[in-house]
Amino acid sequence: MLAQDFENRLKAQVDFPSPSRVATEIIALARDPDIEMSKVAQAVGRDPAMTAKILRIANSAFYAQRRPSQNLRQALVIIGLNAALTLALSFSLVSSMRALQPIGIDYPRFWRRALLGATAARAFCEAAKIAHPEDMFLAALLQDMAVLAIDRASRDFYAGLPHPATHADWIAYEQKALGKDHATYSAMLLRAWNLPERICKAVEYSHSPHELPRDTDDARFASCVALGSDLAEAALSAERSAPLSNLAKRAQDLLQMRHEQCNDVVAHIMKLIPETEDLYETRLIAAEDAENLLAEARELLAVRNLHALQEVSALQATASVLLSRTEEAEDSSRRDPLTGVLNRQWLDRLLNREFTQAVVFGRDLSIAHVDIDRFKTTNDTYGTEVGDKVLRSCARILQSCVRGSDLVARFSGEEFMIVLPGADQDIAQQIAGRMLKALLAADHDPETGNVRITASIGIATYTPKHRFPTTLAMLEAADHALYAAKLCGRNRFECYGDLPAATHTSVVARH
Repeated sequence: MLAQDFENRLKAQVDFPSPSRVATEIIALARDPDIEMSKVAQAVGRDPAMTAKILRIANSAFYAQRRPSQNLRQALVIIGLNAALTLALSFSLVSSMRALQPIGIDYPRFWRRALLGATAARAFCEAAKIAHPEDMFLAALLQDMAVLAIDRASRDFYAGLPHPATHADWIAYEQKALGKDHATYSAMLLRAWNLPERICKAVEYSHSPHELPRDTDDARFASCVALGSDLAEAALSAERSAPLSNLAKRAQDLLQMRHEQCNDVVAHIMKLIPETEDLYETRLIAAEDAENLLAEARELLAVRNLHALQEVSALQATASVLLSRTEEAEDSSRRDPLTGVLNRQWLDRLLNREFTQAVVFGRDLSIAHVDIDRFKTTNDTYGTEVGDKVLRSCARILQSCVRGSDLVARFSGEEFMIVLPGADQDIAQQIAGRMLKALLAADHDPETGNVRITASIGIATYTPKHRFPTTLAMLEAADHALYAAKLCGRNRFECYGDLPAATHTSVVARH
């Protein structure tokens, strides 16, 4: 049969289920850039079983939290909107696909392989610090969907497969008969369901991630799906030593992952398997088999270390340098280049996170808007070089006055913003007082000894009883308080909560 003819048959078949109504709604929500938490909660809440699973996974080893989620809204905040949409979609699709009755494939092994591969791909994704681990889980879970579709379109297609058939057997069999393997057809089906292109592309290249440009997001994404598939094959294989050895080599080739790190990922996957089994109500691998798999992975690593100790040491040193450089680069991207405190972009991101958690969990949150008094005069008098010294000095002093959980960021020019999680107005006032005293007492230019600085501070506090509708409203409130401190003579702080009620009304009215 020609590949195009077979593709047309796949598209035309009517007994292969499309996503359920809830799943279709979730896909539509996922493609909306302005999606709101309430809409996601409403869609997921229509399916009680899905709601229970979202709560369970938010409190599972996948998202270990010190404080458990008590309701769906809290769970959605913990795991994030994109993760919630992806997980809900996977629950819905798996449920509908399980209703199929295949002919030529080992159906129990198919689903065990799919769930093992998805769990493993997610673990490789997190170990390699690749974004969107839930999308990775869904891509790996659905990478073999076309095997089911092909089985529906041509009931005797897989009749000639050996039993038990491996993933490599599927691929070779399909390529010989159709000129293509099921990865191409799976991607076609997922695109027809309007899934995100990142997921479709990862599935399409899951058998050949090396065909994508190296070190791109698409290549790394497809590589994790491929490695998840390899791990699943190793776990289900009667002879695991060779597959495990090949897995470690492939992880090093595709993700530059050391053998030791790959071994750690395998151990982590074994810990996650019970959670996956509970969530999808199935048995993936016997506990004894999991222990044997870990033992074989450790043995392979030990043998390799004995034969190439010097090579491993060199690789470890190189990997350590690369990791250090990566962490330094990541940290540098978050920092203001002049003062070394957080930049405005990261301030906005972290403030939004703290504000959301304050709203959901009923916590206090304060921010302090710090403005250096008469900084333009300092610049004009001593020059911009001294002005830069002053800004660096002020940043160091502000950092020395706050708590370990607090965040110091450069807001703009000579303005700084301090984010104080869990701080009520009294605590914020104490910290502001410390900052004012320290700034006034410091010699900001030791070479001349002439530069003295004061600052004005505006404080805004969110509490369950005194709320702000948005982070922008809270920032504006702190700005109003700062303006009041300037009007009252500078070198002082003012709290928005202590300003006249008319000021409060004007801030809230705009939001």
